[in-house]
Amino acid sequence: MRTKISVILPGIRKGHWSFFYDRLKMSLDHKFELIIVSPYDLPEDLENKEDIKFIKDFGSAARCQQVGLYHAAGEFVTWCADDCVFFKDRLGELVHFYESSRKSYRDIAIFKYFEGKCGANGLKHTSGKTEMSTWNYYKLKNACPWLAGSNIPDDYWILNSGILDTRYAKELGGWDAQFEGTFAAHVDFAIRTQNAGSDYLLFDKPGFHCTHTPGPSGDHGPVHYGQILHDEPLLKEIYFSKANIGRTNIDLENWKNSPSVWTRRFGERK
Repeated sequence: MRTKISVILPGIRKGHWSFFYDRLKMSLDHKFELIIVSPYDLPEDLENKEDIKFIKDFGSAARCQQVGLYHAAGEFVTWCADDCVFFKDRLGELVHFYESSRKSYRDIAIFKYFEGKCGANGLKHTSGKTEMSTWNYYKLKNACPWLAGSNIPDDYWILNSGILDTRYAKELGGWDAQFEGTFAAHVDFAIRTQNAGSDYLLFDKPGFHCTHTPGPSGDHGPVHYGQILHDEPLLKEIYFSKANIGRTNIDLENWKNSPSVWTRRFGERK
């Protein structure tokens, strides 16, 4: 039986992986593979699991996620950060929605997600706002107002969370590992898929819940500074250039051109 879905997890929070794996199993009843890409070894209880692929890599989060896609063998692919957990049965519901709704292998299903604390009306962002429960939050023009005036259509969506056909993801080249963090890589991939004609199917339920680490606090510093000092300027450079209007395909093995060690997090390694 072919693996239905590959779940890519670029990870640094080794202590959370076992919980993530257990909740993933509760989220779907399809055959899956969890692809963990990290500089840290698997915890002992996850060693020798037939549904886990482990790849050691000291690269950036974007590079690790792209490495995971390169090795993905599932019919469909999704991704997640390792401070998140999927809701019970939700990933299975998403797979069913995607299979029954798509008209083309280029179609992509996106779903809502939440960060921070739980509240009486469901999961809320740490700020107490519920903006993540509305689809307006997932419009690219609202998520990235600093790209206003670029060559990106106003009606494009972001793709921080979603599911798509693995062969299509690979055909377009996946995520661009010249970015450091996954947010910018997700934005770029979202733009390229919509440039290529993908229809976005809206699954109106939250798929997973993440923690919320503001600014450079905790272990978020390299991601925070990588985004504001490198990734946002690079996105602007790409999408304010007329040469990149209609940008779609990139090299699937582009991760080989990115640093093998993310020095912003791991320093210089010999």
